[in-house]
Amino acid sequence: MTRLALFIALFLLTIAPVRAQVCTASISSINFGSIAPATTSSASVSGSVTVTCTGFVLTLPVRACINIGTGSAGASYSPRLAANGADSLQYNLYADTTGSTVWGSRRSASYGAVAVDIPLTLALGIASGSRTIPFYARMPAGQTSLVAGVYTSTFSGATQAEMTHQQYLLSAPSCSTLTANSNPLSFTVSATVINDCTLAATNINFGSAGVLNSALSASGTLSVACTSDDPYSIALSAGSGSGASVADRRMTKAGGSEQVRYQLYQNAAFTTPWGDGTGGTATVAGTGTGASQAITVYARVLPQATPSAGNYMDTIVATITY
Repeated sequence: MTRLALFIALFLLTIAPVRAQVCTASISSINFGSIAPATTSSASVSGSVTVTCTGFVLTLPVRACINIGTGSAGASYSPRLAANGADSLQYNLYADTTGSTVWGSRRSASYGAVAVDIPLTLALGIASGSRTIPFYARMPAGQTSLVAGVYTSTFSGATQAEMTHQQYLLSAPSCSTLTANSNPLSFTVSATVINDCTLAATNINFGSAGVLNSALSASGTLSVACTSDDPYSIALSAGSGSGASVADRRMTKAGGSEQVRYQLYQNAAFTTPWGDGTGGTATVAGTGTGASQAITVYARVLPQATPSAGNYMDTIVATITY
């Protein structure tokens, strides 16, 4: 009798769950802070991009490409623009500290995306890695026509801010053609243009005179630079002479107490005294252009009793309100 024995082997196959191979990126927003066009030469700040990859099986490196578009306020990569209504502020984003490499996108023929290569390490069967790189923002000088307000540009959606990535074996893919694994990013660029003014003055010198039996005339200049469209007014003090007022200014002899009366005026006809708004005098009002404005101060010594010879001086304080 022949017997056939049938052996059936049962195998238990344990299948590990499939892990998603994911790379994510975060990018910091840029804030230039307060900008005074009349006094600020330029502004520079920095930000960073962090790329994190996880869930990979192999420890091959990952090439991530960070694509930055033109932003919501304009269609130009150089310069980029931030907007406040119809007004625009120029700035740009750079991959280097010297400002020679504009950070662009694969969608631009002139300014490319920035490549970030992330090495992966294996832990508990999962390959992962992370890398942070800086970027730099600059606002150039000379934008004197800017008016006060908040200027912004938004980068949101794949055409404005996007990361693509791919794991590679030998040769890293080019960021100009890499479209795989698109991950939209979002950040903003902002700057606050403030009203600000600078004020400088030249001295006024009546020169030498003998008997004060005729009028002496001289002039000086105030140089004013205020934010565009910023209204301002300039007041001149009574001076440092004893008993002086904005209606009756006085120069005092050096080392003595004798005085010579004089007055400051807004016009060449010497008919409108320039003061602080008191004593029948008025301040001078203007509107900023962002550039330096020259305002003439007219001065006159009227005929009067002549004091002893010497140097007579006074100090006037000019105050600008804006």
